[in-house]
Amino acid sequence: MAINYVTKDNMGATLDRAIIQGLITTELETPNVNWFNGGKEFTVRSISTSGSKPHTRNKGWNAGTFADAKESFTLTQDRDIEFYVDQQDVDETNQELSMANISKVYFDEHVIPEIDSYRFSKLATIAKTTAQGGATVKAGYKEEDVDKASVYSALKDGLKQVRQYGSQNVIGYVSSDVMDALERSTEFTRSITNQNIGTTALDSRVTSVDGVVLKEVFAADRFYDKFDFADGVKKASDAKPLNFVLVVKPNVIAKVKEQAAYLWAPGQHTEGDGYLYQNRYYHDLFMTAKKVDSLYVSAATAAK
Repeated sequence: MAINYVTKDNMGATLDRAIIQGLITTELETPNVNWFNGGKEFTVRSISTSGSKPHTRNKGWNAGTFADAKESFTLTQDRDIEFYVDQQDVDETNQELSMANISKVYFDEHVIPEIDSYRFSKLATIAKTTAQGGATVKAGYKEEDVDKASVYSALKDGLKQVRQYGSQNVIGYVSSDVMDALERSTEFTRSITNQNIGTTALDSRVTSVDGVVLKEVFAADRFYDKFDFADGVKKASDAKPLNFVLVVKPNVIAKVKEQAAYLWAPGQHTEGDGYLYQNRYYHDLFMTAKKVDSLYVSAATAAK
């Protein structure tokens, strides 16, 4: 049956909701992880060996050594929410309070930004902790304020840390401020050619440096080194904006283990005469101790 929005709906047929950037860190998602006994832990085995020695013809083979170590990781981000909507609220708003709409708004405006925010802040924590601590293998980390006179050099310094893994394996997440500075950089000269100009548009963004793809983080509220996840996701009071994050994609373990959504119609639950929506997602991000040198983070010098 058709619904006459003009005569029945006094709220407007179009939802007033934010249009935001989707999951930015989708490239980091790990396809397959072997969970230990199906639980919340998994183990990564690390094998190392000694190198070769000069061969002596009167003696024979040199003895070598090897080591077998295991590194265990435990998921920490177990998140959920439940919404209840009375059946009459759904009817009286011409389905605008339907669970499909509520679920979409919740997922787009909360779940996706939270996963990105956690991953960026976790990478920043790993970089800062190993760079300043006593770890044998260290990530790159620097607090700096970049502008058009320094942004290119800052990126080149970061690329020194990760280029050993091959530029095709590296992804660079950059803030819009950094992208703007790079576009106006005074450290190199650019020529605008027909490749940059379409029939009605000019594309002057720098999309790669030394073969490393740069991905602009338009959603600036996700690009900080610290967040509070007690109730949704909020920037920490002492959070510093990130300038850019350079990371080798195959060396990151980022996984959403579970993404469960349940919708209970009236009569299918005992909470009342309405619809019950439940959502749970379980995720985390890790880097093994041997591969943290495939990460470089540049952050601002002060909280903002």
